[in-house]
Amino acid sequence: MKIQKTVCLCAAVFLLAGCAGSPEADIVTRKNTEALAGKAVQEDENRKPLAETKEQAPETYTWSYDNTAGTVHIDADAEVILPEKDTIPMYRLVSNGFTQEQVTGIYDYLFQGRETYRIEGSRMSKAECDAMIIELKNELADLAQAENDENKEIVGILRQRTQEDIDSLTEEYDSLPEKDPGKKIPVDATLEDVSYEEDGEKVERTALVCQSDAEDSLDVGNEGVNSSDEPLLRYRKQGRYEYHVDSGDGESVTPEEADEKIGKDMPYSFEEARALADGLIQAAGVDAELVETTLVRGHTETWDVDDGEYVLAHEDMQGLDPGLLKYQNVAELLTTSEFRPAKDYTAFQFQYARVVDGTPVAVTSSSQGSEDSTSISWSYEKIVVLVSEVGIQMVDWECPVTINETVVNDVPVLSFEDAREVFEELAPLIYEGKAEKGSDGESVQTEEVHVSRVCLSLMRVKDDGGKREGLYVPAWVFYGTETAHCHYFDPSEEDLTIEENTPWIVLAVNAVDGTVIDQVEGY
Repeated sequence: MKIQKTVCLCAAVFLLAGCAGSPEADIVTRKNTEALAGKAVQEDENRKPLAETKEQAPETYTWSYDNTAGTVHIDADAEVILPEKDTIPMYRLVSNGFTQEQVTGIYDYLFQGRETYRIEGSRMSKAECDAMIIELKNELADLAQAENDENKEIVGILRQRTQEDIDSLTEEYDSLPEKDPGKKIPVDATLEDVSYEEDGEKVERTALVCQSDAEDSLDVGNEGVNSSDEPLLRYRKQGRYEYHVDSGDGESVTPEEADEKIGKDMPYSFEEARALADGLIQAAGVDAELVETTLVRGHTETWDVDDGEYVLAHEDMQGLDPGLLKYQNVAELLTTSEFRPAKDYTAFQFQYARVVDGTPVAVTSSSQGSEDSTSISWSYEKIVVLVSEVGIQMVDWECPVTINETVVNDVPVLSFEDAREVFEELAPLIYEGKAEKGSDGESVQTEEVHVSRVCLSLMRVKDDGGKREGLYVPAWVFYGTETAHCHYFDPSEEDLTIEENTPWIVLAVNAVDGTVIDQVEGY
């Protein structure tokens, strides 16, 4: 059984004026953004200007809840954080990629004047192809010599694979260049127009693909608001270890803890590493704040034939001589890759949240996608910079937004007390639903939730259409942790625990209409 991690938010309007009365009532609804924008400018006795709301809000929030079934525990010991300004706006926005100015700033900051290029042409020359064919023929001969009654079946599979590779290379041979298969085409930071067909329709985008001789690369893809692909900027640099963003194998730390817990081989202090990461954000010309620092472990992967190290995918060599592992087909069939994490933390991972005219934007580590096949993919903006022993080794910047207009400069908002009532009414229903969905006849799932801070922020809600267009609306965002425990009744099965990466939104309440904003669906 697989732990269910999809947020179990159902689908109906919950208005503050009339709290949902039963678990059967739907909790989350698609937002009519035009109606929401209209409501923001209307007088409403339940909503007050931010300046007045700030005077009434408490500094902290505490609460605890346990359901009778013992499957859900929720507690809050949280700081209540409000914008420094006395007004909070509403904006209309789109997500269609990065501006040329942003890309140029990031490019100049990362490559520091180094020449960059892209590779065009064949993946190999005729000479390289000849060498591969000779190697494969040697493999065929060695396999034929090694064949016996014990390994006949596995050798037959390997010989067929090898012969297919020979046939494929032979067919490709005449089209290959004599030498220098890959041609370096100099490029700079300029985004280029690209068009292609998707589902019978022409799709246009702008993109940049480049690398340097320092073993680093930058890829930028700007997608249209109606494209099925999301806009993305990604930078990678070769280092001692490899890393995966959102792997969950890290520890969230305070600045005071960072230097104490990072590995001794890290040449950068926390402040030095942060300065590198902050510099990239500044180079992009974007106002953002650091919201999460995570210490992560890099890993090495042993699988390459040249490594001389293998992890057998089977209990033995299936009757074959281990010497045959020098051939790639044999190694691929009989071995599997092994990720070997470093003993100590080897890098700082910084996550940022956009700030719009002094007001922070809600941020989440969630990478869960909508299960609605009619809904366009639109993740919340995510800005992650990883600093290792080589400096900035990774940058992942997903779904940047562009503000088109200000809908209202000063939106009246619901009080913290109103948002608290929504949270305490609906959070138990949501997490009881998740626990129930994750349980079956073979196991029971429990949910443990802790709220550590509550922020009045801007949060994106998307239009009820097929484009990445929507609004930044004021929202009371309850941040914290969520841990799902799955206990199996069969003692031979090992229990599972899954903790969501932070920053994690436990629940977000739209401060204009009192509805819940779903961080998976985006409305």
